Amino acid sequence: MNRNGWERLLKNIQEDIKTGNFRKAYLLYGEEAYLKQQYKTNLEKALNPDGDTMNFAHYEGKGIDIRQLIDLCETMPFFADRRVIILEDTGFFKNKCEELAEYMKELPDYLCMVFVESEVDKRSRMYKAVKSCGAIAEFIRQDEKTLMRWAAGLLGKAG
Repeated sequence: MNRNGWERLLKNIQEDIKTGNFRKAYLLYGEEAYLKQQYKTNLEKALNPDGDTMNFAHYEGKGIDIRQLIDLCETMPFFADRRVIILEDTGFFKNKCEELAEYMKELPDYLCMVFVESEVDKRSRMYKAVKSCGAIAEFIRQDEKTLMRWAAGLLGKAG
């Protein structure tokens, strides 16, 4: 993906955060860990502004029980508009995860899933499933010119 396409995807996620019109699923992946975590945090704050722990779940690492995860997805939110599930470094996009990929076709309207991965296989069913119902952003390693522009912007804001 070229830089313009990458920046457009990030602007789409920023627009979702600004407008509050969220998609059912997001996949944030790539080598640029800082930006990836920043977008995850921004999405998390926007999706769960009150810090609701009853309708929010965070899973990290491999070995997640898919059936249990789907059961949680099927649980209606309690006194809230949405249920938010963040999943990090699950390996779902590198290894076969057929049951979850199939489930992604029929996500309930109240659910928002955010996947944060280091590596993905763009040919996987999970990748294609998220692409069809949500947004995908690849965080590529930034070049020196981009990093200098970013640092100059931060310093300018700080005076």
